Amino acid sequence: MIKNYLTLAFRTLWRHKGYAGINIVGLSVGIACSFLILLFVRSEWSYDRFHTNADRLHRAWVREVYDGGQTYFNSVTPLPLGPTLAATYPEVEAFTRVYAFENLVEREGERFTESIQVVDRNFFEVFDFELLEGERSTALAGQNAAVLTERAARRMFGDRDVVGETVSIRIAEAFEPFVVQAVAADPPANSSIQFDVLLPFEVGDGRIWPPQAHQAWFNVRPETYVLLQPGVDAVALEAKLPAMITSVLGDEVSPGQYTVGLQPMTDIHLNPSIPQGIAPVSDPGYSYLLATIAFFVLLIACINFTILAIGRSAQRAMEVGIRKAVGASRAQLMRQFWGETLLLTAITLAAGFGLATLALPLFNDLAGQQLKLVLDGSVAATALGLFLGVGLLSGVYPAYVMSDYRPIQVLKGAVVVGPRGSWLRRGLIAFQFVVSIALIASTLVIRSQLGYMQTRDLGFDREQVVIVETGVPPEEGMPLVERMRNDLAGDPSVVSIGSSRFAMGSGSWMRVGYRTDDESFREFNLNIVDEAYIDAMGMEVVVGRNFTESIPSDQTMGVIVNEAFVAAYGWEDPLNAQLSGDFGPHQIVGVVRDFNYASLHTEVMPLALVLNSEAIMQGVSDVNLGQSRDPKIAIRLRADNVREAMDKLEATWKAIAPGQDFVYSFLDQTLDSQYRQEQELGRLVGIASGLAVFIACLGLFGLVTLSVVRRTKEIGIRKVLGASSPHVVALIASEFVILIGLAFLVATPASWVAMQRWLDGFAYRIDLSAGLFLAAGLLVLAIALVTVSIQAIRAALADPVDSLRYE
Repeated sequence: MIKNYLTLAFRTLWRHKGYAGINIVGLSVGIACSFLILLFVRSEWSYDRFHTNADRLHRAWVREVYDGGQTYFNSVTPLPLGPTLAATYPEVEAFTRVYAFENLVEREGERFTESIQVVDRNFFEVFDFELLEGERSTALAGQNAAVLTERAARRMFGDRDVVGETVSIRIAEAFEPFVVQAVAADPPANSSIQFDVLLPFEVGDGRIWPPQAHQAWFNVRPETYVLLQPGVDAVALEAKLPAMITSVLGDEVSPGQYTVGLQPMTDIHLNPSIPQGIAPVSDPGYSYLLATIAFFVLLIACINFTILAIGRSAQRAMEVGIRKAVGASRAQLMRQFWGETLLLTAITLAAGFGLATLALPLFNDLAGQQLKLVLDGSVAATALGLFLGVGLLSGVYPAYVMSDYRPIQVLKGAVVVGPRGSWLRRGLIAFQFVVSIALIASTLVIRSQLGYMQTRDLGFDREQVVIVETGVPPEEGMPLVERMRNDLAGDPSVVSIGSSRFAMGSGSWMRVGYRTDDESFREFNLNIVDEAYIDAMGMEVVVGRNFTESIPSDQTMGVIVNEAFVAAYGWEDPLNAQLSGDFGPHQIVGVVRDFNYASLHTEVMPLALVLNSEAIMQGVSDVNLGQSRDPKIAIRLRADNVREAMDKLEATWKAIAPGQDFVYSFLDQTLDSQYRQEQELGRLVGIASGLAVFIACLGLFGLVTLSVVRRTKEIGIRKVLGASSPHVVALIASEFVILIGLAFLVATPASWVAMQRWLDGFAYRIDLSAGLFLAAGLLVLAIALVTVSIQAIRAALADPVDSLRYE
C-alpha cells in the first residue's frame, strides 16, 4: 500500500511539474532561510553550556546604591570576594577569578599584542577548556607558568612543540620571563571567556594591583566565578550574602547599600540587565526576533503549499470522485494526499539543506559568525521536526478538504473552488503579506536608525582619525607619543596628533565614584589626555579654554569637564567651581560640548579630562578601571591620500618602536563596530524580508496561474462582450490588491509597536515616520502587482476564440 501511495505521489508531482516546482523552490528557500537563522539562534543560546558543570557555575556581581539614587553596578568584583565566599559558605565548592588585559609578548626579539588573563590556578578544574598539551592540575603551577592557546602558540612559534619554551610578557613596567607549561585549544566561539595567554593570578600582586587591593571591597578588578556544590540553590545562597557583607564591611555601609549577587554562567551572554564584563553581551531580544522571523518565513512557505493545494483541488475533484466511486475510503485518500505532501517535503528538505550548506559562508559573513553545519543530533532532530511540522502543517487542510468531496456532486461538476469561494485562502494570502510588509517596514526602520547613528553629530570629528595602540604603560607610551609627534612634525598628510588612555568607542572608560562633603555618593567617567587631544579630536570648548603647555599648573591641577558634568552638578560658574570631597588641589579650566564617547544606546554621562589623574584619584573611593589603559595615539590625517599617509605612519612606528606590531584602527570603523548587533540584525531581517516576499509572490504567481486557467472561458466571454485588456487585468488583480491593502492595515500597527520598542533601547534615535511604513506597503504592492500582471496580461491578450474553445 505504501509503495502504491509513493508511486501515485511521484506520478502526480511529475504530471504537474510547474506546481511541484513552485512548491519545491518556495519550501526549500523557506527551509534554508529558517535553518540558517535557527543555527545562529542555537549558537547564541548555547553560550557557555559546553562546561560539564555549567548548571553549577555562577559569576558574581556587585551593586552599590548610595544617597540620591547613585548606583555602582559591576560584573567585575573586588579581589577578596572569591576567597571570602569560599571561606564563609560551604555551599561554594570552588572559586576562580579572571582579570583580562592586553599587553606585549616577546619571543626572540619579536613582539606580539595578545589577550592575556591572569586566573587562579584551579582555572582548568573549574572550567572545561580543552588542553592539547600539559596537565590540567599543573598547567598554572608556579608563578612564572604560562598557558598559550593553539592559535597563540602557532603565531609565536609556528608548528614547533612549545611546552617548556620561554616567552617574555610585559607585566606593569617590565618584561618578565614565563615558561609555557601547557597548550590549550582555542576557546569555543560560544564561550564568554576568550583568551590567548593565561598566567597565574599571583602575577598581579604588586604589579597590576597593590597588595592592599586584597582587602579593598570598593575597588573592582577581576570577574569572580564560583562553582556551587551539587544541589545547592543559588537563590537561597544569595539570600545569605548580606550577612557576609555586614561581617566584612560593618558600619561602612548601611543595609542594602552593598549587594552581592550570583548570575548563572549560562545567563551571561544573553542578559544585558547585568553590566558587561570581559565579554560582550548580546541582546536576547535579537535572538527571539530572529527565531520568530525564521518561523514566519517557514510559515509563509507552508501557507504557499496550502493555498496552491486548495487552488488545485477543483482540478483533482474528478479524481477524488472516481476513487470514491470505486470504493476508496476517506482515510485512504487522506493518506494519499499526505503522502504526496510528505514526499514533496522530503525533497524540499534535502534541497533546503543543500541550499543552507551553500549559503552558509555568505551567511557567516553577513552575521559575523563562525557557524558550522554539521549533521549532529540536534541538526538531525531539527530536520526531523521540520519534516514532520512542514508536512503536517502544509498537508493537513488540503488533504481534509479534498478527501471530503462527495462523488455524486463531483461527477455532476457541482464542486466549485475558486479564489472568491474560500475565505480561508484569502486569509492565508493576506497573512503572507502582513508578514512581508512588517518585515520590510522593520528593515527600513533598522536601516534608518543605523544611518542616523553613522551620521549623527557626535560632538567630535570622527573622519580620517587613526588610533594607534602603544601597547605599553604610560611611562613608556607617552615618550612614544612625543617621538611620533616629533617625527611627523611638518608632514603634510598629518593634521594633528593627540593621545588619551581611552579611545572613543573602545569599551568602558575609567569610572570613579566618591563621597561628597555631605556624604552623598557621586560618580563620573575619567580620561587622561594630553594637551593636543581636544584639538586632534575636533572637540569644541564652550566655556574656558583648552589645556596648554604654557600654564604649568595644568599638568597637576587642570580639569576639563563636559556639559553633562556641569548640568549634573548644577554649576552656574564652572570655572570657579570645585569638586566636593577629598580631592587634591584642582582647577576646572574649561568645559567641552557634550560628545558621545560611548555608544548611542546610552546618554552622555558626566566626564572629566585631565593631564594627570593624581589630584582626582586622591578623592576617589570606587574605581572601575575599564579596558586597556595604555596610551592611544589619535592621529588626524588629511583626506587626499590616506593610503600613503598610513605607509608613512607604519614606517615611523617601526622606527620608534622596533620589533613591536603596528596596531591601529580607524576611528569611524571602531565607532560603527559598536553597532555590530544592529548591523547584523538589519542585514538578516533585510534578507529574510526579501525571501518572505519572494516566497509569497512565488505562491501568488502559482495561484494566479491556476485562477487564470479556471477562468479562461469567463475571460473569453468578457472580451467578446467588449472588455478591454486593462479591464481584464484589473479584474484579476483587484482581489489581490484589496488583500494587500488589508494586510497593510494589519502589518503597520504591529510593526510600528515592535520598532518603537526596539528604538527605546537607544538614548539617541530617529522618530518613527509613517513614510517608512507606507514605502514598505507600496513596495510589496508593486512586487505583487508585477507578479500578478505577468499572468493576467497573458490571459487578457489571449484570443477569445481560443478561450471559448476551452474544454
